[in-house]
Amino acid sequence: MNKVNIGVIGLGGVGGFYGGLLAHHFAQDAQIDIHFVARGEHGKQIKMHGLTVLSKGNAIIGKPTQVVEHVKELEAMDFILLCTKEYDLDKVIDDLKAIVSKNTVILPLLNGVEAFEKLDCLLDAEVWQGCTYMVSRLKEAGVIDNPSGRQKIVFGRTEGITPQMLQLDELLKAAGISSICTQDIAREVWEKYILVSSSAVATAFYNCSFGVVMRDHPATIQALVTEASQVAQAKGVNLTEDVVEVVMQRLAAIPFASTTSMHSDFLSNKPQTELEVMAGYLIREGLRLQTDVQTYQKLYDVLKVKQGHYTV
Repeated sequence: MNKVNIGVIGLGGVGGFYGGLLAHHFAQDAQIDIHFVARGEHGKQIKMHGLTVLSKGNAIIGKPTQVVEHVKELEAMDFILLCTKEYDLDKVIDDLKAIVSKNTVILPLLNGVEAFEKLDCLLDAEVWQGCTYMVSRLKEAGVIDNPSGRQKIVFGRTEGITPQMLQLDELLKAAGISSICTQDIAREVWEKYILVSSSAVATAFYNCSFGVVMRDHPATIQALVTEASQVAQAKGVNLTEDVVEVVMQRLAAIPFASTTSMHSDFLSNKPQTELEVMAGYLIREGLRLQTDVQTYQKLYDVLKVKQGHYTV
């Protein structure tokens, strides 16, 4: 078997967790090399001590084959797990153009659905759709924490399952990662996006938790879920007929006091948030496809002004 090179770009909660598991498991495997892109103190700590992954009270250390500061420093990769923030995507795409080929597989594990569309259109590489289910964070430089231990990656393409997909699925599972390879990936990705998009916009707009949104603003959250579902259907995604009810039930099951990462970014007055990912994209696609996105537009217009100037 030829040596397999796996690159992980974006070593935050998602990339750090999965990259750490891969680097730990394959550390002594001469046929599998794991490469990280990480800079600053985080990259320095990983180079010196490896990447510590905390999960459900257990700790492992992943020592990658190499740690580089810039994407362009990577050599030819067989697989790339792309785990950056979507607002960094355009810069990453420019860098990826210098290192990818038709033989490179890119699996984006970003919030939203636009990343796949951009990558697939702009890069001369094999791009798959993917999403992940987990709550993980960068605890400190060189340390990733996933308290619950729950995690899952779902990936594939609607055209079908390929030998390369089965190969990555096998590698992920070997590293202890819950992996599902499926042709029904568009539905899977969009169902998650509808949930995270509607909840991110609502929690940031009302400045409150999931529980308060569901209790005090049920009509708004249902309107957001409905509008996002209609955009997906207009794009040809094969959603189930009861998708709105299913997403609403999932939202209701989230712990009352929990909030979204976008709401947290607004509370921290970060100049960059995922507002364009969670709302801007849906509005643009809704207008293009002539579907109703008036609730998204109304909340987006207010949040656009508040971004970076949030008051509690």
